[in-house]
Amino acid sequence: MGIPTETVYGLAANALDEKAVVKIFEAKSRPFFDPLIVHVANTDMAKEYVTHFSEKALILANHFWPGPLTLLLPKNEKISDLVTS
Repeated sequence: MGIPTETVYGLAANALDEKAVVKIFEAKSRPFFDPLIVHVANTDMAKEYVTHFSEKALILANHFWPGPLTLLLPKNEKISDLVTS
C-alpha cells in the first residue's frame, strides 16, 4: 500500500507481519541489512512496540507528533528482527 509521509510517498505494510515485511524488501529491491521505519499513530501505540520509552523521548514526541520526528527506540519482541535488520 502506498501512503503519504511528511516528505514522500512510501510503500507500507504491517510491521507485525513478517511475510508482509519481506514483500516490502522484495518490492523495493531493498537489501535486508537496511532497516525499515515503523510508523505509529501516537505515543500509546509506540509504547506497545518498545521496551523503553524515555522521558526525553516522550517530551519530544508530545511536542513534535504528529509530524516529521523519528525516534530510535529499543524494540520489543512484537517487532521482528527483520524489520530492524
